[in-house]
Amino acid sequence: MQKRIPSEMISYLILKIIEEKGYTYGYELLKKMKEKSNGHWEPSYGTIYGALNRMEKNGFIERADREPEDRKYYQLTEEGMDELEEREVRIKNIGSSAENMVLGFLNVYRDIYGKEHLDEILEKIKTEFEV
Repeated sequence: MQKRIPSEMISYLILKIIEEKGYTYGYELLKKMKEKSNGHWEPSYGTIYGALNRMEKNGFIERADREPEDRKYYQLTEEGMDELEEREVRIKNIGSSAENMVLGFLNVYRDIYGKEHLDEILEKIKTEFEV
């Protein structure tokens, strides 16, 4: 399981999850990120709460009044909705270039470990994505 996730992706996922749920809190964000990545990403509490603090300072999110009061719930602001739309465009652009990076990596992986290991990886990919 990879714990280090690009900050651009963390910020995008936080905004996206809050948009989907309407409001949420830190631990729920952590669980949803792990779920969305099928268990491959598990950011630390510090990563989540640091990102939440930065987003709140930037005006992208704000505290939401929800029960129980011992949790800090967050919701998107208008600025946050605009930021989410901009980040979605950037993420899609990154995704296009990431395809070449992934294919290049798999070719190098095959050269290092052989076709049999590559076939095992491809089977894992098929299983994970139910292809």
